[in-house]
Amino acid sequence: MKTVKIPNLPEGNVSCVLLDMRAPKKLIDELKNRNIEIIPIFAHPDVYPAVACHPDIMFHHISGNIIVYAPNTPLQIIESLCKKGFEMIKGETFLQNKYPGTIAYNVARVGSYAFHNTKYTDPVVKKLLEEKEINLIHVKQGYSKCLTCVVDSKSVITSDREIYRKAAGAGLDVLLIEPDISIKLEPFDMGFIGGATGLIAKNKLLFTGDIALHKNYKEINDFLSLKAVDMVIIKDEHLIDLGTIIPVTQE
Repeated sequence: MKTVKIPNLPEGNVSCVLLDMRAPKKLIDELKNRNIEIIPIFAHPDVYPAVACHPDIMFHHISGNIIVYAPNTPLQIIESLCKKGFEMIKGETFLQNKYPGTIAYNVARVGSYAFHNTKYTDPVVKKLLEEKEINLIHVKQGYSKCLTCVVDSKSVITSDREIYRKAAGAGLDVLLIEPDISIKLEPFDMGFIGGATGLIAKNKLLFTGDIALHKNYKEINDFLSLKAVDMVIIKDEHLIDLGTIIPVTQE
């Protein structure tokens, strides 16, 4: 078993993911049927309930076996990752109940680029990204990862216009979609595409529900076809923003 070397971008079949403990049974069954272990993410005590169990709120995978975590992250999760050989580094930023106190670790990492509101990026995350020579690009959106679906090292899908402009300006291939109520995030009007997806193999993108319900389904389908990335869909289920399905180890 190997760690995922470049965050969000497995090179083979994924063997373990971080997943919101409230994920629906059909999604859990899909992962288990593919022999993918799930590390359930329990609620962070300092964060409002809607995103309290979201892995991309309390963790930022730097590279390989290095993960930065927010102070007060449930110890059980940290221990599970330590047992898998991860070096768990505590961040400096204590999460708070409301935005922007929830965004310090929600950095959208795409290959050699990262997008975030750098005013709020955790200093430990920032330092480690600099050491890895990752180009950290400032955007106003604090929930950058929630809004960014990573397709491959050069391609993303987002509904945030500034992330679209900045990512395209950096040379990435970006599909801009519309915000859509087909992605659920109770009690809000909607969630986001990044939080409702995650790669479970180099060329397999798992959706938390049925992406065919999204108003931009055709554009998403066409974009992924161009990238030779297959969609794994949970049929008869709404898409749910679960704070990203984060792949951490691979076969």
